[in-house]
Amino acid sequence: MKITCLRKVSAVLFFFILLSDATFAQESDWRAIFNGKDLKDWDTYLRTAPGSADTTPIGLNKDPHQVFSVVDGMMRISGQDWGGIAYKESFSNYHLRFQIKWGEKKWPPRANAKRDGGLLFHASEPYDFGTKSWMRSIELQIQEGDMADAHNVGAGVPVFQLSKTKTAEGQDVQQYDPFAPFMPTINRVYRSGNFESPYGEWTTGELVARGSDAVFIINGFVVNRLYNIFRMDLHEQVTSGRIQFQSESGEHYLRNIELRDIASVKPGKPVFVSDKMQVDVTVDQTQDLKITNNGEPVEIIAVELLGKDIDQFIIKLPAFPLVIKKGESMNLKASLKPGSTLNNDVRLKLETVYGPVSGFEIALTSK
Repeated sequence: MKITCLRKVSAVLFFFILLSDATFAQESDWRAIFNGKDLKDWDTYLRTAPGSADTTPIGLNKDPHQVFSVVDGMMRISGQDWGGIAYKESFSNYHLRFQIKWGEKKWPPRANAKRDGGLLFHASEPYDFGTKSWMRSIELQIQEGDMADAHNVGAGVPVFQLSKTKTAEGQDVQQYDPFAPFMPTINRVYRSGNFESPYGEWTTGELVARGSDAVFIINGFVVNRLYNIFRMDLHEQVTSGRIQFQSESGEHYLRNIELRDIASVKPGKPVFVSDKMQVDVTVDQTQDLKITNNGEPVEIIAVELLGKDIDQFIIKLPAFPLVIKKGESMNLKASLKPGSTLNNDVRLKLETVYGPVSGFEIALTSK
C-alpha cells in the first residue's frame, strides 16, 4: 500500500515537472506576422523616388510597380519607389525577429550607393511623415554594412549612451557605447559593431521593444540600445505603434517575420559561472567557454560585447533563444580575426528580453 502511494506521488510529481517544462516552452511561442503567401495583413504606402519627374504620391495600398510582393515564401521589396509596408496591428512590449537578404537591384537616387531599407517601429500616422515616404517612427537601419544603426523618423526623442567616433571616411559620428554617458539625440546613432552576414547570406535582425526602450540585435549580438523615447509635443513617452519595413532604392528579401509578447517569457534569477572568467583570445587558437547556470531557469536571447573594435572578436554562438535550466551549460567559442588590434579588452555579457544578466561577465583580451 505504501509502495502504491509512493508511485502515485512520483507520478504526480513527474507530471508537474513535465507541465512546468512545457509551460516554459509554450510561453515563449512566436506569432508569425508574415504568412509567406500574401500581404493581406499589411498596408502599403508609396511615392516615386526623389528626383523622379512625377512627384505625385502613389498613395495608400496602391503599388503599380509591385514594389512589395511575395516570392517563394519571402517578402520581396524591390526598392523602386520609396515608401513602406506596415502591419495593420499595433504592438507594445514585444520581441520581434526577422531575416533579411540583399537582392541585386539598386535604383536612383541610390543607384551607386549601398543597398538600403529599414525596420520602423512604434510607427504612427501620417504615412508620409518622414521624407514624404514613411510613418512617424524610430528606425532600426537595414543597410549594407550599417545594420542596426538607429535613425529618428519623428517618433520622439530617445536617450542613448553615446561616444564620438570617426567613420572609415573620417566623418565625425555618434556611436552607441555602453561605457559612455546618457544623452538625448535625434541624430543617427551608429551600432557598436558590424555582425551582419556576408552579401548573399541571411542576416537575422531582432528588436526588443520594452515600453519606451529598445534593443537592436544582429545575428545574436546586441549592437544598439535606446531609452525613454519621448514625444515632446504630446508630453508623453512613446511605448507602442505599428511595424513598418522601408523601400528605399535597394532590393531585399524578408522572411520569418515573427514576434512574441515579452510578458510570456519568465524572467528567472540565474546564477552563471564560467570555466574561464578571463580569456586571452588569439587568431591561431579557438578558446572554448563553458557557462553554467546554478540558479533558476532563464532564457538567453543574445550576447553583448562591451568595448572598442568588438567585431574583431569571432564568437560562435548557439541558436538563440536558449533556455538554460539549473545545472545546464551553454558553450561558446572565441577567436580573433587576422590583423586585429592587440591588447584590446572587451567584456562579454548575456542578454535576456528583460535586459543584461546582472552580475556576470567574461573579460576577453586580444593577444
